[in-house]
Amino acid sequence: AMFELCEVTKDPRHLASARKAADWALAKPLCPNWNYNSFSVELLAKAFEVTRESRYLEAAVQKARLGVIPGQLTDGPRAGRWVDPHNARPAYHYIMMRALARLAGVLPESHPARTEVAHALRLGLRTRNEEILTRGVMTRDKAFEALLLANRVFARDEAFLKETRSAEALRAVCVLVSAEARRGKTPLSPGEWGLFLELSVRP
Repeated sequence: AMFELCEVTKDPRHLASARKAADWALAKPLCPNWNYNSFSVELLAKAFEVTRESRYLEAAVQKARLGVIPGQLTDGPRAGRWVDPHNARPAYHYIMMRALARLAGVLPESHPARTEVAHALRLGLRTRNEEILTRGVMTRDKAFEALLLANRVFARDEAFLKETRSAEALRAVCVLVSAEARRGKTPLSPGEWGLFLELSVRP
């Protein structure tokens, strides 16, 4: 949030605050919960995007490669999900998808970790997006945020979006959110609602 505020205000105080958070995350060891580590991955990837300091990118990559991706099943009927029941839940799954999409968005094409990150994203998006399209939306907030980011990061990679069905899944979430909003419900949390309104005005 502080990095985003800094981008809007250009206030160096906001950048200093954001850096403190990123430096804290950079110094902390990994923990046993895959999705907890993904929050650090996302923060550090954002820190690199704003500051262009490679130490943030390399820390994000290391935390993703050691603290998020190894928990993902890569074959069998549950390929793409995380191995433990807690992180296999849809909300936590899309939190990790959001972090990996943020990282993929800042990784240079030539970076050696790009293929590994994109593969984990492909597996994870494919399995859960298929469920959204066949069984319905199970977690609006986190799915919307992750899918919006994935569609933006891979906007020029039609094959990726088609294989993972990310554009279709995002449309399905948006249709549900629109229908609930028309019925007077509050379909998303404030942050995600702001992103939805922005998307409605400026795709």
